[in-house]
Amino acid sequence: MSAQLLDEVRSLVRSIRGLRCWYVSYGGAAGPTFQLALGKKVRRSVPVRNPVHSEEYRQFEGEANLLVWCTWRLDGPSGPLTSSDDTPEGISKGLPQLREAKVRGASLIDNAGDLIVSFSNKLKVRIFCDHVPGAPSFDGNWELWLTDRALLVGPGSRFEFVERRQDQEKSLPARQRHSPNG
Repeated sequence: MSAQLLDEVRSLVRSIRGLRCWYVSYGGAAGPTFQLALGKKVRRSVPVRNPVHSEEYRQFEGEANLLVWCTWRLDGPSGPLTSSDDTPEGISKGLPQLREAKVRGASLIDNAGDLIVSFSNKLKVRIFCDHVPGAPSFDGNWELWLTDRALLVGPGSRFEFVERRQDQEKSLPARQRHSPNG
């Protein structure tokens, strides 16, 4: 990867610092996959129909949205709280603790795309990009969607920027336009 691309990726990742997490979507058919809605609430061009989500989330998305498709772990000050390998009950106790916390820091760890996001409540999400070229179980590791563009990471060291406009959303591949619970 070029130094310029790596700088652009790191800059986009740092742009979520200071944003408050107001919604966490997880579980259901998507298993341990999750999405965080961060920052200002932006009205969706097409509301989400799935009644499992709050009315607010069905009508709005975050100014930034982090979707995680790969292995992850949520750590607290004293150690791990839950992970993508936990039971649904363990995940549903851990991930909701991110609501109302602000992103204190977001750092790309290496060229493989691993990421650490730390929050004001002393929790950290560690994202491990385990979908690699060959025959991965999924075609991406994580995505960071902003109002005007998105960063798609994986498999392997693939970093792709996609320009985003609300009226283009319907033409994007399904995994790029839906939350884990649809």
